[in-house]
Amino acid sequence: MFPLHKSVTLTALLLMNLLAGCQHQVDPSPAQSANDYHTSRPKPTNTAANLIKLEWNLVDTMPIVSQLSAPPTGATLITEKKLEDFGGLKVSVYTMASDEDYVYARTSTSKGQYSLGAIGTYNYRQPEDIKVEVVRLFSEKVLKITGGLGANNSLSNYYLIDESGNPSGLLQIDTGHSKELDVDQDGSFEGVAAHGNPMSAYIYRWNVDHAEITFVNDALKADSVVLTDEGIYEASNIGDKQSKKFRLTVEGLIPER
Repeated sequence: MFPLHKSVTLTALLLMNLLAGCQHQVDPSPAQSANDYHTSRPKPTNTAANLIKLEWNLVDTMPIVSQLSAPPTGATLITEKKLEDFGGLKVSVYTMASDEDYVYARTSTSKGQYSLGAIGTYNYRQPEDIKVEVVRLFSEKVLKITGGLGANNSLSNYYLIDESGNPSGLLQIDTGHSKELDVDQDGSFEGVAAHGNPMSAYIYRWNVDHAEITFVNDALKADSVVLTDEGIYEASNIGDKQSKKFRLTVEGLIPER
């Protein structure tokens, strides 16, 4: 079974998001999603004998966006940010008086107010624990909100924003600290994440109409995999004196000479 590291905390996050409507006065209109976002992937061109193919699996969780009929009651504001990249869209991060488990985010547009769901855990509720930014992911400019899950782990939620300023969930990364890089040099930015000691490495990509994840350690049969600043994956097992280096291509991983 592919190890997605779905902890009890993340299971609770998903359940909480599904129940968030009760606390946040959710409008009965349908939740928005990224189902209308489609893009094609480049076709593989190389079948080198030393190619290591990756096993890609469907990402089965994403941020849950729902429209609010009114501002949430009992909310305590943590931080607020205005995003000029999205026409001055305002994102508010807050806690709820009746909830000491999670931190939430919402946004307001000309079309209404939206809950962006849980974006981290309550223990990481200081302004410096939360980051709201605009980044490039896959082939889009997106909203990214990062909150804390633990001492060496974070939760990153990515949202598409349409021309009217309405958000929809695109990707959720819960497998470590994340960033966006074109690691396979195909012109599209993948999401990459890592955590732990030994280090576990993950890659997220978009395939036509859905996000996929791969666990790099499994592909390389390595205890630890580290992505360098040069975009090289260094793999090693406990006790190894030297790591092996690999580069990601559209087809898979190839040894770096």
